[in-house]
Amino acid sequence: MMFIRKEKNLHSPPRLGEKLTDQSGMALVLAVGMLLILTVLGAVVWTATNRQIDSAGFQQANQQAFFATQRALEYAVTRDILLNLTAGQSVDLTSSAHKANINAGNSKTSGGGEILAGEIFDDGPGEMPLRLRARYGSDFGANYYFISVSAEGPRGSREDVETQVVRLFKHDDDSLFITTGGG
Repeated sequence: MMFIRKEKNLHSPPRLGEKLTDQSGMALVLAVGMLLILTVLGAVVWTATNRQIDSAGFQQANQQAFFATQRALEYAVTRDILLNLTAGQSVDLTSSAHKANINAGNSKTSGGGEILAGEIFDDGPGEMPLRLRARYGSDFGANYYFISVSAEGPRGSREDVETQVVRLFKHDDDSLFITTGGG
């Protein structure tokens, strides 16, 4: 008698209740699965990084517009513009001479940006602020100036700043005593 040995067919599906012992192809499935996970993870990191870069760019653009407004405010307060105004008079900071001086500092190191609109208005003498009246007494008066500036940076960013400056003067001789800062 001859014994015929039956060998398993490696390509046939397993029968019900039969143990699976063949693991060929499992490494490929694991490798594809890991590749898929790493691809999704890479896409998430890529998206987050691009958002951070865009956010930093917008922040820098806003800073450039802000620095332009600060240059205009400094220019208005440190020049003799305030002293040459009379009550009810205003000065346009976007006139060619003023704008050229303000934007002369427009460089990467000074913050960039460009002034769009700006005005200084002399509101005239008024009541001295209470805390200053308590400190300096009634020998002094106050003159009020309103300064408003708009500036633009890259990417359409815009900053608008309004401030009030008070100039204290001595009643006796109208000499300048102190000018508060703006901004």
